[in-house]
Amino acid sequence: MKRLITLVMALCLYALSMSSVSAQESGDFKFGFRGGYYFRTNAFGVGVYGTYGLANWLNIEPGVNMILKKHCSVDVYCDFQVPLEIATYWTVYPIVGVSVNDITSHKGTVDGWAGGLNLGLGTRYELNSRWSANLQVKWMGRFPRQHQSAVIAAVGIDYNF
Repeated sequence: MKRLITLVMALCLYALSMSSVSAQESGDFKFGFRGGYYFRTNAFGVGVYGTYGLANWLNIEPGVNMILKKHCSVDVYCDFQVPLEIATYWTVYPIVGVSVNDITSHKGTVDGWAGGLNLGLGTRYELNSRWSANLQVKWMGRFPRQHQSAVIAAVGIDYNF
């Protein structure tokens, strides 16, 4: 876990030191659909999200996932991304955000609602000028402490307006 946090912090500092790091210009908006697996809870999630370029070096992505498991409901999140342009069509971005969710533990016990801190890494590949595909891996620390943290691997597709 310490390595993941160190990697995210290093990528953020690297992005801030670059003069041009974005594949998404300030004011651009993407809307997409994403599906993924919540490890440690053994649940699938599907949802929608929107990514808005706050600045050339910072994106905000609010979204909601419906958790497809008995006694689960939703995962509502808001993540910040620092896009690092690898090529004109490929971007890698660290993720830092917050979430509120109701996810049942892997043992099937109902945990109830919890808050969370999201840390992760994502990548986006531009298919053409309007469509792109993305892949994300996030660690979601949940609190209060009795709630089990989750690791989320998700894939999505979005449309650029």
